[in-house]
Parts: sequence; C-alpha cells; structure tokens
Amino acid sequence: MKKVLIFSAVIAASLIATKSYSQVYVNAHVGFRIPGPRVYVAPAPVYAAPAPVYEQPAPAYDGYYAPPAVCESDYPGYVYYDYPAWYGHYRDRVYFQHYRPFFERDHRTYFYGGRFDHPRWEHERGGWGHGYGHRRW
Repeated sequence: MKKVLIFSAVIAASLIATKSYSQVYVNAHVGFRIPGPRVYVAPAPVYAAPAPVYEQPAPAYDGYYAPPAVCESDYPGYVYYDYPAWYGHYRDRVYFQHYRPFFERDHRTYFYGGRFDHPRWEHERGGWGHGYGHRRW
C-alpha cells in the first residue's frame, strides 16, 4: 500500500508540473504555395492640403514680421539674432521661436527679468553682427 501511495504522489506531482510548465510548439504550414512573384498592392495615396509657402516679410518692417516694438516685446534682443535661415524661415515668428532658446542660453547674462540689456550688449560687443558665423575666437 505504501508503494501505491508513493507512486500516485509521484504521478500527481508530474501531472501538475507538466500541465503548468509545458508548451507545445507545432511548426506546420497548411496550404500550398503557387510558384510566382509576390504581388503587393499599395494603398491609394492620401493628399493633404499643400504646405504653406514661405513669403518674404513686408518690406515696411525692414525684413521683420512686425514693427520693432512688437518684435522686442515678443522676442527680447531680436535685433541680434543672426542665425542662418531655418527651413526657409528667416526673421519671422517661426524663426524667432526656434532660435529663442539658443539665443537666451548663449547670452543669458544680457537678460534681466525677461528684458534684454541693449546698452550692455553694444558696449561689450560693439553693436550687432558678432553672433552665428561671426565668432571672434
């Protein structure tokens, strides 16, 4: 009787272990292959509205997008941005929004309370034109 009890315990343990940790993998292909090239049909293209075209700003503002008071209030120190054109934008809102973090990081000593210190810039740098592409070092 003791042998039957041990034998049934071993069988029960193996069934429990087998059911919880086993995995059956069958690598079978059902069907048949017709020889020939595979054919791919692309979906129909989706056309969106055309992208806006960059236009030169009005010449009334000397190439900027707004009068100097508006540009200075929106982007302090805007006169000294001389970075290259960015994706066709130059001296417009997109240009200033893109380069503003770079300008404020590179010239953080000239900003006081969100305002730009123009007299200090002109005293230390001799006016504008010493930014991107005109480095002194």
